[in-house]
Amino acid sequence: MYLKTVGKPSKVSTKLCKEAVKYYGRHLLGNNLYHKLSIEILFDKALIDTNEYAYCDWQDDSYRAKEFVIGIDPNLGKRNMLLALAHEMVHVKQYAKGEMKDYARVNKIKFRGQIIEDNSMDYWDLPWEIEAHGRERGLYYRFIESIRK
Repeated sequence: MYLKTVGKPSKVSTKLCKEAVKYYGRHLLGNNLYHKLSIEILFDKALIDTNEYAYCDWQDDSYRAKEFVIGIDPNLGKRNMLLALAHEMVHVKQYAKGEMKDYARVNKIKFRGQIIEDNSMDYWDLPWEIEAHGRERGLYYRFIESIRK
């Protein structure tokens, strides 16, 4: 995985964030796909004082994308930073494995064969968000355990 950072987090080391993204990537993507991805972590000051912690955008083709930007609030504390990175890495996996594809022009998303209008459901009911929220804590706890050894 090619990994680049832009900006700096204020409460966590850049090195720890990069280690976490690599760890999450190895656990979510498999060895072959892991080595094909390019991820930029953007410590995005525009997210400060908003209700958003982070976002994931693909930069190439949304079907099995290989290039991503993960934007994240640089003021998050360690726990929230690592949880948000885990969450966004689940979205990276969804795009990279072709499980999710954006049809931005028509405001629809195809997730595991089901086409969903982006604004037709509550955020908490979106299947890609259910998966990301469901996996973020397990990834986070396993990462924390791995660095304590």
